[in-house]
Amino acid sequence: MKRLFILVACAVLVLSAGCSKKSKEVSAAVKAEAASLASEGQFAIQIREFSRAEELFQRALKLRDDVPEYWVSLGMALRRQDKKEGARKAYKEALDLHAARYKEDNQPEQLSQQAFVLALLGRTEEALKLLQQGLKDHPESPVMKKMADPRGLPRTFQSEDFKSLTVL
Repeated sequence: MKRLFILVACAVLVLSAGCSKKSKEVSAAVKAEAASLASEGQFAIQIREFSRAEELFQRALKLRDDVPEYWVSLGMALRRQDKKEGARKAYKEALDLHAARYKEDNQPEQLSQQAFVLALLGRTEEALKLLQQGLKDHPESPVMKKMADPRGLPRTFQSEDFKSLTVL
């Protein structure tokens, strides 16, 4: 469980590096505070304090509601508490934000993030199709090659730890 979560968290951070909604100006102090809260939330998830993690991600989202990774993490914290409807709403918000980012900057990393969130929403077949389409649209992208590879996200989607985070 911990290894999967750490892998997912690292992938999210790497794929989201440098990505931000361009239409919203946020001060460095607010960004830092939100990132600190999110980091503390990730730690709370690792030590299985899911209600604390939920509160921390809610606080981070009050500062930065334009960061889809915070929404995904909130969804995971909610799902671990069996709050499926709240998790579904958080995942859908993340999906919308990733789709908007892709529309804005056409970065293939956003497609892999969309696929990840689609699978969290229980839409695995749609996620796999999106990965394949992303590979066709961005054949030179190392991120798409890695994520679409059967050992990448498709394998992650089959793990029991990942399935426990989905909302069907």
